[in-house]
Amino acid sequence: MSSVKFIIADVFTEERFGGNQLAVFTDGRGLDASTMQNIAREMNYAETTFILPPEREGDYQVRIFTPAHELPFAGHPLVGSAYVIVAERMKEWSAPLTSLTLETGVGPIQVEVETAEDRAGRSTMTQPLPVVKGSFTEIERLAAALSIEASEIERTGTPVEAIFNGITTLITPVSSLRAVEAIKIDTGALERISNEMEAMTVTAFTRETLHPASAVHCRVFAPAAGVIEDAATGSANGPLGYYLARHRIIEAEPVTRVVSEQGYEMKRPSTLHIELSVNAETNEVTKVRVGGGVVISGRGEIILS
Repeated sequence: MSSVKFIIADVFTEERFGGNQLAVFTDGRGLDASTMQNIAREMNYAETTFILPPEREGDYQVRIFTPAHELPFAGHPLVGSAYVIVAERMKEWSAPLTSLTLETGVGPIQVEVETAEDRAGRSTMTQPLPVVKGSFTEIERLAAALSIEASEIERTGTPVEAIFNGITTLITPVSSLRAVEAIKIDTGALERISNEMEAMTVTAFTRETLHPASAVHCRVFAPAAGVIEDAATGSANGPLGYYLARHRIIEAEPVTRVVSEQGYEMKRPSTLHIELSVNAETNEVTKVRVGGGVVISGRGEIILS
């Protein structure tokens, strides 16, 4: 019998059964892309990763699959995979931080995992710098796809922007928590908008939050990737932090820290810690890091033959 083993990690949470679920196959050698895609479809999580030997100078290569597509880059899969690699002692520890270089479809990504007191802790990735790809001005159409009033977007006074950091997310400001919580997407309509903007995800956020320590409350939808809603999205929260600094929605400091809450509507509470390096004179963001807690919640195997 042939099988491959996996670990289930809950990412961007300190508590089991919160955050975003991730299946990590710790040894993907011998699996072709078609088999990886079939396994990801079988797992049916937002993403599944396969750890492979490096092809260049990284510690490991990581391939990332949604149930429908392979992705060149994503946030919680890299944060979670790095944590699993360290927690399973697949990389030699160096307290207080163990650094990894993960090879991805957008190049090498640096991730640091806290390794103090003989346990793995918060995992933080440095993301590619965001780039604005354009604005979406058909607010009535977007609001209808989200089943909210257009005025909820218009009242914010800031644009809907497509921002790319390896994949593109459509950042959509919303004025109230009530409106964000009430979103019920028209899957086909939102997928068409996503495809027009070449955006893998749509990020709706508000400054009204459930917790005083949070700066934003957000929901992330990815019908173009075969995922209706994502519980915690590192690849979208990096651009969200960039958007907040770019439009001076938050007070930017040389090191600007933003706490983002996500996943509550899915009963998967998630906390994402965004750290921006900002040039105080120009307001230019020069580095984006996103991290959070990870908890291992299960182990198993998939039978191949």
